[in-house]
Amino acid sequence: MDHVGTIFLMIMLVRAYRWGEDGLLGITDRQCRLCFCVALWNGKDPILKERLFGLTGSEGNHGEDCKECYYYLDSTPTHSYMEALYKYPQAEYPYARLVEENKNRSFQDPEFELEDTGVFDESKYWDVYAEYAKGGPNDILIKIRVCNRGPETSVIHLLPTLWYRNTWIWGCEHEGCTRKSLLKEIEPNHIRGKHETLGTSHFYVGPGPDGTQPPLLWTENETNMEKLHGVEHYTKYVKDAFHRYVVNGETDAVCPDKKGTKVAAYYVLEVPSGGEATVKFRLCDEDSIPKKDPFGPDFDRFLLIVSVMQMNIMMVFCLVVSLQKR
Repeated sequence: MDHVGTIFLMIMLVRAYRWGEDGLLGITDRQCRLCFCVALWNGKDPILKERLFGLTGSEGNHGEDCKECYYYLDSTPTHSYMEALYKYPQAEYPYARLVEENKNRSFQDPEFELEDTGVFDESKYWDVYAEYAKGGPNDILIKIRVCNRGPETSVIHLLPTLWYRNTWIWGCEHEGCTRKSLLKEIEPNHIRGKHETLGTSHFYVGPGPDGTQPPLLWTENETNMEKLHGVEHYTKYVKDAFHRYVVNGETDAVCPDKKGTKVAAYYVLEVPSGGEATVKFRLCDEDSIPKKDPFGPDFDRFLLIVSVMQMNIMMVFCLVVSLQKR
């Protein structure tokens, strides 16, 4: 793990991105100001799984190469409905083996893929589905579903995460720079965000499968300057806080003040073989605040309606294509 620890952990985990963001099965607005994605931990990996892993140009025998297993399952042209799937091994993710095996192969050799490592053998993996449906122009219904495909009961740590891209630390005045934004819990599992150009957003966190509300973890979307450059920063709550809290057990890594620029709902889910667990969220602007329960009957009904509409669209599309081929 020397290579991964030095390059992947030290840079990808601790550095706040400037021109873009990363994440699993995530969404953002058109200017990449407010971002949402899923983070995972299987209890065995050395790092919190927050992003896709890949090889650099010199590491891959065919150049840069993502070593993951994920699928975009569905989307309307307007993105009013989207669905994607990520397959997460229950065994430790073979970061070092993927690097070394591909680095030792020649240009004429086939690539060494994640499936070749054997981590998916006996179906010992999680299927993680993310569904997004728009209840209105600025009202997004979110459903995350984890399915245990393995032969035994297993535990997965699920951290759906919301954060603002860091554009306030640049010290510049050109377009795209903003004052520091703020996410804050205003009532249990109801988070309000304020951004200079995006305005006010509201994020609702649903209960776990057992009906209990998850704890919220808070930090700042700031580079860990001490770890990356050896210098002090204005805050000790930095980007890799959730990794340190979940994987390393550093309870003081997260902010106790229930505010920051990055927040995650922390679910620890024990799922039997062949079983699944679902959690729900809702992200909207000030004008789209739900008048009733944000996760009431209308939530699932609307997701069903939108998905059925998308299926009908695909059926019509397939029919048109088949007619054109005659």
